[in-house]
Amino acid sequence: MRFSALGDVAMVSPVIHSYLEMHSDLEIVFLSKPFHQPLFREQDRFTFWAADVKKEYKGLPGLLRLFSVLKKEKFDAVIDLHSSLRSRIISALFYLTGHKVYRIDKGRAEKKQLMQKGAQHSKPLMHSIERYIEVFESAGISGVSMDNMKLPELGKSSANTNELLAKKNQKWIGIAPFAAHTSKEWDIEKMADLAEVLRSRGFTLLWFGAGNREIEILSKRLFESASDILIAGNFTLEEELYIMQHLDLMLTMDSANMHMASICGTKVVSIWGPTHPFAGFGPINNEEGIVQADLNCRPCTIYGKLKTTADKKCAEESMEKINVDLVLGKILQLLS
Repeated sequence: MRFSALGDVAMVSPVIHSYLEMHSDLEIVFLSKPFHQPLFREQDRFTFWAADVKKEYKGLPGLLRLFSVLKKEKFDAVIDLHSSLRSRIISALFYLTGHKVYRIDKGRAEKKQLMQKGAQHSKPLMHSIERYIEVFESAGISGVSMDNMKLPELGKSSANTNELLAKKNQKWIGIAPFAAHTSKEWDIEKMADLAEVLRSRGFTLLWFGAGNREIEILSKRLFESASDILIAGNFTLEEELYIMQHLDLMLTMDSANMHMASICGTKVVSIWGPTHPFAGFGPINNEEGIVQADLNCRPCTIYGKLKTTADKKCAEESMEKINVDLVLGKILQLLS
């Protein structure tokens, strides 16, 4: 079950797909928010159970109603891939009714230690995907690893995507300049300067984002050329995933778009500031595209939330040290 953020759920997708491909006798019912459904390929023996925890199943009374519906299914095991308050309540109720329950170890103590020591004096922690696999292994479902994991084919074409793709006559670079926490966002002026350089080199830029704030910034500051394409606000998530598969490269922050583009099999250049890939959230198959500054204070946060003045200073410095030439060089390197 999963009640988590978009990027985390995106990393679960290839794990689920791989286990279903490898085990013909396995059936999975996946519980998550309705918005996450496009992140999973429609296939036999897989059911996506959409639970709206902000409306229909809000609060403890809502979770109890949700459990009363779920318990009618005859599950052999319950796997908690999130270990949040909601998922722990649901899995505890299953445990109390005699079900086998397996829960992820999120390595919270290890991540805290990583922040205290700093990445320069630490080794990479277990990747989140490896943690998901570890839970399945504990439940007796084996065979999948980071090396043999298969990426699902995501997204759906439509009249809108077909019309867009028909216009492609040069290399496309998708750019997603936002993140769930603004501390993980590169300076907008630097992004605008980089965009100008990329246009001058003949690339078509496709701008990704979600929500009123992001669309407003894109429209007023970054979407400045007739050759640019504004994806944000004009396509559904399913359509965006389909478009990502046809990009030559995606430029992102440490964000959900980084993970979505990665599981679509697209080359990704990702900019990392206060967070660090050593925490286990690096883009799969795209480690070469990571851009970051070597600072003793990093990571000063695991997910992007800054708690102290020192954290804020570290976050600002980590982004300031990443210049346009550094990001441009990484983009050209991967495209060559």
